[in-house]
Amino acid sequence: MPLRLTATRGALGIELYEPVEVGPLQLARLSATFPGLRFPVDLSGGVPVFRHRRGDLERLEIVASFSGLSSWLMPRLRAVVGAPERAPVVWAVPQGIAVGLVGARGALAFDLLWAPLHGDARFVVSHVRGAGLDAPALAHALHAVDSAMSGHAQRRGRVVTLESAARRLTRSVFPAVGARAPATGRARFGELLVEGDELHVVLDSTFEPPVIHSTGARALELAALTVEADDALANGDLDAARAAYLVALERAPRHPEITQLIGEIDVLSAGRAEAALGLIVETLPASRSGFVGAELLARTGDLEGAAEAIAHLVQNEPFAPLCALYYLRLAELSSGAPARLGALDRGVAAAPGLAKVRWARLGVRVELGDVAGALADAEHLEAAALGAAARHQTCLRSGRMLLERGFVREAGRSFERALRYVPDDPAATAGLARSLMDAGKSQRAFSLLARAVALSEKAGAADADALVDMARLLATDLEDLPQAIARVRQVPQGSSRAIEAAALEAEWRGLIGDLAGASLAWARMRDRVELAEAPPDAAIGWLVQAARFERETQADVLSAERHLAVALRLSPRDHQLAARYRELAAVVAARARRERDRHLPDAAHASELDSQPPAAASEPPAPDTFAPPGDDDPQAQGDPRDVDLAQRLEGAVRANPADEVLALELADVLFRLGRDEELFALLSARLEEVSERRRADVRVRLTQVLKRLAARATQSGRVSEAALYRARLADFEQG
Repeated sequence: MPLRLTATRGALGIELYEPVEVGPLQLARLSATFPGLRFPVDLSGGVPVFRHRRGDLERLEIVASFSGLSSWLMPRLRAVVGAPERAPVVWAVPQGIAVGLVGARGALAFDLLWAPLHGDARFVVSHVRGAGLDAPALAHALHAVDSAMSGHAQRRGRVVTLESAARRLTRSVFPAVGARAPATGRARFGELLVEGDELHVVLDSTFEPPVIHSTGARALELAALTVEADDALANGDLDAARAAYLVALERAPRHPEITQLIGEIDVLSAGRAEAALGLIVETLPASRSGFVGAELLARTGDLEGAAEAIAHLVQNEPFAPLCALYYLRLAELSSGAPARLGALDRGVAAAPGLAKVRWARLGVRVELGDVAGALADAEHLEAAALGAAARHQTCLRSGRMLLERGFVREAGRSFERALRYVPDDPAATAGLARSLMDAGKSQRAFSLLARAVALSEKAGAADADALVDMARLLATDLEDLPQAIARVRQVPQGSSRAIEAAALEAEWRGLIGDLAGASLAWARMRDRVELAEAPPDAAIGWLVQAARFERETQADVLSAERHLAVALRLSPRDHQLAARYRELAAVVAARARRERDRHLPDAAHASELDSQPPAAASEPPAPDTFAPPGDDDPQAQGDPRDVDLAQRLEGAVRANPADEVLALELADVLFRLGRDEELFALLSARLEEVSERRRADVRVRLTQVLKRLAARATQSGRVSEAALYRARLADFEQG
């Protein structure tokens, strides 16, 4: 029983004679007096005689070490910023403490300013900043406070209060040692003091009401002003929080912290950057508005201003991981690899153990060809990783980065190191094989690829990279195209290389004469491209190759047009691709006309037209009269006279293709009849052949029909087709 009787301030009392730990806190001294006792008092019974007597708390000294607070916070703050890369850091700031967190999603730091209220321990969250987070930094800070103090304290807005702290602490100690907890109503908190790596705070019955310094007083005033907004932000309701902050800003005009909070919310919403930046610059320069100002400047295109804001920000940031992430963002805003490397060098120097920044520097060093520097970063990352699995992933990732840039020998070494930690990993085995392939060691690479495929199949799913690389080896070095086709057929449809596998299968089937199989493989490749969220860059080239195969080998212009349509949807600004599609669309339309005209007496139509020279020689209407008919126009449903005239004009145009007047007259009739696909094919085929004085007329008509085609496709739900027409229309309007 660590209790003893003592005479305290002229009265008999009881005190702890050795420290007692309560969570992260240490009660270094605790003394209480027994009121109403008069001397002389029989003390022969010792503590057991008095331990059930209720006393009054006179003094309580509380000590907490920064390392102890960090260890206590670690499990409670694990999910605030993602999987933690290190334990939370706690350090002293004027009138309070600061907490820093770094995790997979980013870094966060905030101050807890000491603002006691008589016997209540009270802190105010202040000076919150973060980087790489998916929500305003204050929201993460309030979440951290809620996670750490759950069951111990109450939070209202950004104010955290532990009511009757002395009563809670004494009740956790005295009953455990068999004594009655003293009354604590007279005890008041003093100032928070720092001695070495420890925090000290005292409750004493003789203290005057606590004095709150200016920094804490301002923080309390701001907390009272924004309490509803802060609570909405903590609950994840950004719209309600923003509205409440605007109300607070009306009450406290041009308050810098409130405007920055509004800007931070707007950073997460598209289209608000300019408005938020305008709000901030009314209060202070954007380059002095912290990370929020930097992000807003970057989003509005002022990269130099954003870089200046970050450079100013890092000068006063004490939390090293946060400072390093600022440098990482500075590198992302820098133009040119050397400038990015300079920013990343400073970031690594600020926090050498922060993996995200070091990985970024490794990538830039590989880009610049600094292999020695990249390997040094890879070795550091490997050494910092904990456990065989983590080190394996580190070596595997660095090997892939080196291999992508063509550093074959160094990549092979990284893959070999990865296999030391996990010898049967198919990904590392396939990576080593790929590096050997690039080095010209095909036989060794083939055996490793075969092992990688076997290992991945044993694990449940064949490795797509290994299968494709193995198929390429079979096709090129071993000249075994059937077996190569069999390997790419094993590539799972959902893998990142499924599109490439289908393209290789189609190409190789064509080489061995399996034209029908090649056509089916090209169709599978196109379907996979259409379903993919982000098709590879090479997909456009494969689609063009597929269209060429269908047109030249299979004489299937409809399939060829489909391939080119998908390619044009991926790259709508490619003029060469658009010209190919336009040419093919004209062929498709001409073929459709020929199929329809098989049942029409072409010669009779042509002779009948020859007997009406005024109609053939008539000038077409001016371009400005070429407008779509309204829904109530009877011609929009197909006037029989226009139908007959269109048939005669088509025969005349076939008989005399060089007659531009006849072609434009036919275009006008087709437009009135609503035969837009035929009209589009007719005008597309003639755009490059028509004379200079008629080209403007053709362009006007082509623009009109493209607008109508896009509108009809949209109304029918054919979104991809409508996008294709709009892209073609944009090309014409820009040209």
